[in-house]
Amino acid sequence: MADVPDFYTDSFRVTFGPFGSAMTFGLNPPHPSPGQQELPRDVVRLRMSLEHVKVMTMILKRNLKAYEDQMGVITIPREVFRGLGLSPEDW
Repeated sequence: MADVPDFYTDSFRVTFGPFGSAMTFGLNPPHPSPGQQELPRDVVRLRMSLEHVKVMTMILKRNLKAYEDQMGVITIPREVFRGLGLSPEDW
């Protein structure tokens, strides 16, 4: 079997078009300069159909819920929810 690249990412962007989606995963700089916003460095971009994105989202949600049932709820600070325009009810 060929080696599969292994990446760590701490940021992502998602864009949608009429026929597909692109997800760009990146890494934030480890020591940003005060007062300057440094953009994440793109690591990998995944493109897929909208149907594929929807199925992947459903599978991720099912697996995360199963993990939380076994290990406990993964907590996300309210500031993160607010900053992303989300609420705990979105889960």
